[in-house]
Amino acid sequence: MSTTMVKDVVIHAPQSKKKYPWWQGAIALIIVSVVGALSAGTKKRSKEIYEVKEKQAPWAPPRWLFGPAWTFNNAFLIWGLLQILNDEQMKDRNKLLILQALIWADFFSFGYVYFKKGSPVLAEVWTQADATFATASFFTALKADKKLAWAYLPLLVWTWYASSLSGYQALKNPDPFLGTPAVLN
Repeated sequence: MSTTMVKDVVIHAPQSKKKYPWWQGAIALIIVSVVGALSAGTKKRSKEIYEVKEKQAPWAPPRWLFGPAWTFNNAFLIWGLLQILNDEQMKDRNKLLILQALIWADFFSFGYVYFKKGSPVLAEVWTQADATFATASFFTALKADKKLAWAYLPLLVWTWYASSLSGYQALKNPDPFLGTPAVLN
């Protein structure tokens, strides 16, 4: 009696056309940028809070840098989102999609808590949450696809840097929305 060993054969189907091409990502970036700017309120209110009303960390960048930094971060996030949406077999795909949703929810609501409500404490909570989501996304993507992990690196670096700024603000400024005094004077 003889036995025949058969190796597993993997047949790859031809790669299908991407469901979400780059130009849809470009449109999404424009929409995200506009909605993000609108959620922050007026330039006057932004300047009032960032440059006049609140004590800023000595290492804080100029206010004008935040717009380009977030456009850069969002471009990478959208590129990553397209990669996830176009690869239905990606490891931890659902987890990455949930993390993307959390990042976007945080991004779109930040302007409300910081600029419209003027809460440095809530801004710190939102910034820490964003940094945590970026970290989880980076390491999840690293396991799924090393190239995809690059999509989260700019946000990871920026949000941890921003966390140091928001932490300083939360400690050095009163919070009129929550009615709390500055912890450190």
